[in-house]
Amino acid sequence: MWVRDVMRRDVAVVGPETPLREAAERMWNSCRLLLVVGDAHGIYGLVTTRELVLGAEAQAQGYLAGAVGDVARLDFVFTHEDETLENLARRMVHAGARRAIVIDEELRAVGVVSPLQMASPDVVGRASEESFPASDAPSWTGTMAG
Repeated sequence: MWVRDVMRRDVAVVGPETPLREAAERMWNSCRLLLVVGDAHGIYGLVTTRELVLGAEAQAQGYLAGAVGDVARLDFVFTHEDETLENLARRMVHAGARRAIVIDEELRAVGVVSPLQMASPDVVGRASEESFPASDAPSWTGTMAG
């Protein structure tokens, strides 16, 4: 399977200077739980609801965390739509990344892949079917072939 088969295409990009409150409003209004942080010069990170809450708490305690660039996550990898999920999964594990940002030829964010998309029933079922023939069940299933 390919990244294009599972990626979320409705990605929202906000600039690193976007205030936390504005980012939270954008998340709420768009029903997205993740924003890509970037601008015309590049992609800098990801912001989830968790980072917004932690940033607001830091702000309340007097720390300088007023914009999404201050709280953006850096645990991601870049990918393209034509990468296999197997290869992407291997790279994500190796990098300790929780998400992959799908970019196009102009290096713009066009999608996101998370473990949730990679573990959908369709993907897992299809991967299982492709991994071994139906007549040769793996030992962990507890069934005997033939």
